[in-house]
Amino acid sequence: MHLTDIGGGDMLLEPGEGLDPTDPDAYLAPLLHCLQERRAQRLFYDLKELPLIDEPYYDWLLTLHANCRLIGVELIAVNMQAPAAFALALQLKALPPFVCAQDVERARRRAEVS
Repeated sequence: MHLTDIGGGDMLLEPGEGLDPTDPDAYLAPLLHCLQERRAQRLFYDLKELPLIDEPYYDWLLTLHANCRLIGVELIAVNMQAPAAFALALQLKALPPFVCAQDVERARRRAEVS
């Protein structure tokens, strides 16, 4: 995972191909520690390299979202590919609890308005 401070309390997370969504414990503690250390307000999770969101990956996003909420960080999924969004929509039984945006800049503008 690559985590970048993009300013204004915003962090960008770019997961790598090696991310194992079935083992959230391997990632959560160091990620949450870093977010708290940098006093993050929003975490933009970049999904541009993910061609498909299956159930284990969605569970990982739900776990990350729940943990981010505990430390006061908003999770925003960005750059989701159309096939990944379609696959995700087929599995959903309710709306995702996290925000989705087309890209980081649009999400940041939306946050400034609200």
